[in-house]
Amino acid sequence: MHRFTGVSALRRILVTLPLIKETNVTTIPKFAPLTSTLTAIAVAAALLAGCGGGGYGGSSAAYPGPGSPGPSPSPQTVPLSTMTLKGATGFVNNANLTVYVFDLDLQSPGQSSCNGQCSQNWPPLIAPAGNLPSPYSAIARQDGHSQLAYKGRPLYTFAGDSAPGQTNGDNLDAFGGIWHIARP
Repeated sequence: MHRFTGVSALRRILVTLPLIKETNVTTIPKFAPLTSTLTAIAVAAALLAGCGGGGYGGSSAAYPGPGSPGPSPSPQTVPLSTMTLKGATGFVNNANLTVYVFDLDLQSPGQSSCNGQCSQNWPPLIAPAGNLPSPYSAIARQDGHSQLAYKGRPLYTFAGDSAPGQTNGDNLDAFGGIWHIARP
């Protein structure tokens, strides 16, 4: 299936519409070509509204985007709690929301690949101050926070999860990599 964008889709629709031939001026009003053009524009706008590109790298999962940024994140208690998520034990944060890892982080060990808009959708778990029990650690983020990591992998929550037990971010292809439930 070929996707058209903006002006090219409108041009293709306008070119393929049959034009009204004015053979009898008494039965076809002079504004008929204008009406045809306006109809074509309305059809093109409706078609283009349904062709929006996703910012999630081709994922089929629907996510409306983050809400407004909340207050500064509070530190996560360690060790993390666990819950059965999709049939297996997975980590949850202080609010019992699912915790995730990001495959793209594997390319740069010891740092987070999720910053800016990504971190609004995938808020990092903030590490508590002080020494952390192994296998937990803290990494320095670009935004100045210290992010909690498990076995060297930075940990996140997902803005699309709003209740304990939800796993809306699992296997989501977003911001250049796949997201997974963090598991012990």
